Amino acid sequence: MRAILSMTAAALLLTGLPARAEDVERTAPADPRGQVEIVTASGEIHVRGWDRPEVKVTASISSSEQLRVDSSDQHTSIRVVRSNGGPTHGATDLIVNVPRTSALTVSTISADQTIEDVRGAQRLQAVSGSVTTQVWSEELQVKTISGDIEIRGNKDSSEVSIQTTSGDITLADTAGDLTLETVTGDMDVSMKELSRGRIHTTNGDLHLRTRLAGDARLDAEAINGDLRFILRKPVEAEFDVETFNGAIDNCFGPKSVRTREFAPGNALRFKEGSGGARVRVKTLNGGVEICKE
Repeated sequence: MRAILSMTAAALLLTGLPARAEDVERTAPADPRGQVEIVTASGEIHVRGWDRPEVKVTASISSSEQLRVDSSDQHTSIRVVRSNGGPTHGATDLIVNVPRTSALTVSTISADQTIEDVRGAQRLQAVSGSVTTQVWSEELQVKTISGDIEIRGNKDSSEVSIQTTSGDITLADTAGDLTLETVTGDMDVSMKELSRGRIHTTNGDLHLRTRLAGDARLDAEAINGDLRFILRKPVEAEFDVETFNGAIDNCFGPKSVRTREFAPGNALRFKEGSGGARVRVKTLNGGVEICKE
C-alpha cells in the first residue's frame, strides 16, 4: 500500500512539471506574393523576409503542443496547438522566414512580435505583447491591448493604421496616410510627409513632426492629453484649433482668443501661406502647441 502511494505521489509531481521543450523545423512552398498567417499564444515571434519561394519555421515547442504548417495555393497557415486539440498554455518561440513580398497576418496572446524586411501588407494583432515592425509602400494595420508599438519606415508613401489600449506608439521615417487611435498611451511620430492624418486619443500625449503635403488633411482630437505639432517648412495651411481646458501655443504668430468670458475655452484660427492644407485640432483637457522648423 505504501509503495502504491509513493508511485501516485511521484506521478502527480511529474504531471506538475512543465513539458520539455524541443526544437522543431518545418518548410513549405509559398507564393512570393501570397498570404502568410501566424497564430499562437505566449512566447516570441520573429518574422524575417527572404528571397526564397518558401516558408521556413523554426520553433522551440513543448512536447504537449504541435506546430502545424499548411500551404495551399497562395495561403500558408502557421499555428501552434495543443496535441489534444485544446488551447495552448506554454510559451513557444517561433522564427519564421517568409517570401519578402508576402502579405502577413499575425495574431498573438502574451507574445511579442518582431517583423523584419516583410514588404507586403501587414495586419498585426497582439494582446499583452509588443509589436516591432517595418513598413514600405504597402498597407500596415496594427492593433494591441497592453503592448507598445514601434514602427520604422523607409520614407515610402504608405497607409498606416494603429489602434492601441495601454500602449505607447513610436513611428519614424514613414510618409502618406496615418490613422492613430489610442486609449492610455503616448505617441511619438516622425514622418517625411503627411497626406492624410486622423488622430484620436482618450488619455495620451502626441508629439508629431512632419511636413504637410500641399493638400494635406489633418484632424486630431484628445480627451485627456497634450498635442504638439512640429511642421517642417514650407508650411501652406489653414489652422482651426480649439481647447476647452488647455492653452494654445503658436510659433507662427497669431494668438488664441477666449471663447467664453466666464468659462474655459480657447480658439485659434489662421492661415499660413496659400493655405492649401487643412489642420483641425481639438482637445477637452490638454494643451496644443504648433511650431515650425
